[in-house]
Amino acid sequence: MKLKFVPVVAALSFAAAAAQASTVNLGTLGSTITTTGGAATSFGAIVNDNFTFSVSVASTVESNASVVFGNLNPAFYGIYTAGLDSIVGNADDVLVVGHGFSAVSTSHFDTLAAGNYYFKVLALSNAPVSAYALAAKAVAQPVPEPETYALLGAGLGIIGFVARRRRAD
Repeated sequence: MKLKFVPVVAALSFAAAAAQASTVNLGTLGSTITTTGGAATSFGAIVNDNFTFSVSVASTVESNASVVFGNLNPAFYGIYTAGLDSIVGNADDVLVVGHGFSAVSTSHFDTLAAGNYYFKVLALSNAPVSAYALAAKAVAQPVPEPETYALLGAGLGIIGFVARRRRAD
């Protein structure tokens, strides 16, 4: 083995040892805010965390990730479907939407159908200790009541009746 490859192998080994990966189940998201997070405990550590959740009905999911302290840059999180097998990280998982995050807290609103999903957080720590927070809640999309459709139909019927009567005159 040539000596010029030793630093590269050492750097890759260090990065692999410093990488973090965990999966946390958040349960079914509801209208209350669910907060979780993670940390990187060494300079150059890679954060690779998954947070599984489910949505029982079509909902608008409000999510927000931000750096709490330290420096995570670049930092991204995405919402993925858990696929047909509901196993996180398989080839059948599909990215629904992705967002970047920083120390500035920004909320994102995404519409999801009922099903199993997960947040995937990827970041690189540029400080000895860095941490982030992830908050999410889901609000069911409103479904019109049958009375709404009845009023709509009655209103259109009246408009049609008036228009026909005016045409006859």
